[in-house]
Amino acid sequence: SRFGPRLQPVFCLTCAPTSLVHLPTMIPALRRTVQSSGVARGVVRPFSAIAAPQRFSIYRYDPDKMAKPFMQEYTIDLKACGPMMLDALIKIKDEVDPTLTFRRSCREGICGSCAMNINGKNGLACLLFIEPDAAPIEIQPLPHSYVVKDLVPDLTNFYNQYKSIEPWLKRKDTKAK
Repeated sequence: SRFGPRLQPVFCLTCAPTSLVHLPTMIPALRRTVQSSGVARGVVRPFSAIAAPQRFSIYRYDPDKMAKPFMQEYTIDLKACGPMMLDALIKIKDEVDPTLTFRRSCREGICGSCAMNINGKNGLACLLFIEPDAAPIEIQPLPHSYVVKDLVPDLTNFYNQYKSIEPWLKRKDTKAK
């Protein structure tokens, strides 16, 4: 190449946003950036480094531990999360606490499996937008239902009632085969 074996062109947004920079001229600038940020000294960025922090207070209950249910608080960055409550729960489960348990399925508001009580109102987590607030968003399982674990209600009674009303189409005449 015309740059030689060691001078490969590299585009760097921090050093020169509009021009091509060669690696040997970029290294000192990167070294200064890393040293001033504290990364080289092993300094952890403060909690306030989150761009848009939002606190979530989530109902926790584990029947295996036979302990009382409690509310546990989590904080996530809304800039690194999807806009729906279900996105926040998935982010918490994937990145913060893998023991968090909840139901989800279609993500379109059709199946109803992500139904829960959010800030005192029953709704589907896949359809409710996260409205940023200084107070934590409170997420609990559906009221008036037994809890299997965390945000998972026991739906046995619901399905029995659903079956008893027979919410499906029926033929008036039955043909013998």
